[in-house]
Amino acid sequence: MAFKSPPAKIHNYVTKLLKGNVIKNPPVWYPATTLAPPSPTFLRERDPSKASPRAELPFENNSTSSSQKKELSRSSRSQKHLRWKSERPQKIVYPEDKLRRRFYEDHPWELRRPRCLVETSGDGTHRNWASLLQEGRSIADLTGEDVIQYQMYLMSTGKTERESYHLATSEFYEYRAQEETEARVAKAQAMAFGLKPRRSFVLNGLKREEEALLEAQKNAAQF
Repeated sequence: MAFKSPPAKIHNYVTKLLKGNVIKNPPVWYPATTLAPPSPTFLRERDPSKASPRAELPFENNSTSSSQKKELSRSSRSQKHLRWKSERPQKIVYPEDKLRRRFYEDHPWELRRPRCLVETSGDGTHRNWASLLQEGRSIADLTGEDVIQYQMYLMSTGKTERESYHLATSEFYEYRAQEETEARVAKAQAMAFGLKPRRSFVLNGLKREEEALLEAQKNAAQF
């Protein structure tokens, strides 16, 4: 049966084993735990005075209202006599989550567009979001994440969330319309030069199904 010890006592336990010559060489992690001893639990403790009920943007007001303070104090009083529960990891919430949720609720088909998950133009975190279409990128590279970052930039300039959403999506619609127009013109030019249109996967599947049914009828007529 394996020995179970709290994280904070594992360093002392290994130190006693070294002094008693039970183990000859210290583990690889021993010097690191000497400089930075582990905490009593595996979870990071959070200062209740710095706790925030929701994630906020950098330019939003971080002060907690009186109603929120009363709600927190009321919940703390009601939990005094409850049974002790094991600690759980904190929920990770980013300011973009709210904007992302609204955008994809209004544009669910954007999630079905193919995306390249490999960075090909350096660090994508140092972009200038003063414009929706970044320098060096084509219209086909635009995604919903670009709209969200552009909306955050507009909100940082003093515009409300609704105004920023309207401006960002309006510009996004213009680029999408331009992309569809370019694709339609390119298809018309290719057809003018003799390109034969290819049937879709659905039509190919229906054609093969009809051929299989006809062949099955011929085989059945022979018997």
